[in-house]
Amino acid sequence: MKKIGGQIEYTRPKKDELKVEISPFLSKNKMNMLVLWGAAWTFCGLVIIVSLFTYGFNKDELVMVSIFLIFWAYFELKIVHAVRWNKRGKEIIELKNGEFTYYKLISGRGLPIKSHITKMRPFRYAEDTEKGFWNEINKSSWMVGGEVIEYAIEEKIKRLGMKISKKDANQLITLLNKTSGFNA
Repeated sequence: MKKIGGQIEYTRPKKDELKVEISPFLSKNKMNMLVLWGAAWTFCGLVIIVSLFTYGFNKDELVMVSIFLIFWAYFELKIVHAVRWNKRGKEIIELKNGEFTYYKLISGRGLPIKSHITKMRPFRYAEDTEKGFWNEINKSSWMVGGEVIEYAIEEKIKRLGMKISKKDANQLITLLNKTSGFNA
């Protein structure tokens, strides 16, 4: 197993084969803050849910609380997903027999994206990931995302490589393109 930076490990069983694992990385402090924030968010929502049955809301208050709970449930799912991803998630990329396969796995489960390499264009760094408000949001620990490597299957643009540095991404891009035969 060879490494690129702290998050990427790869093996090359044969010259034209490659298996890459990209693991999420959060410092212990950030992970603890994420779990604490998630627990506090869950507690607040549960208090509101319990109040539905114990407090006599009038019709207008019930509408307001119901709308709040819809937003609460959405962000509850986001935080649970972020905690699970950062504890048990990883991205897997396989190039083998002229086929590209990409997985986002959590606890060993996930659906593959498969394509024949001849239907793809070369991998490249997604420059637009470095600017703007959404970049800052995607870098936050409570978001799962921030992919920085772009590739195209036929005309559909996809991304991989969540929250990896530009230096590591460029090294991985070189390795992927070389193994795929794009730079041959």
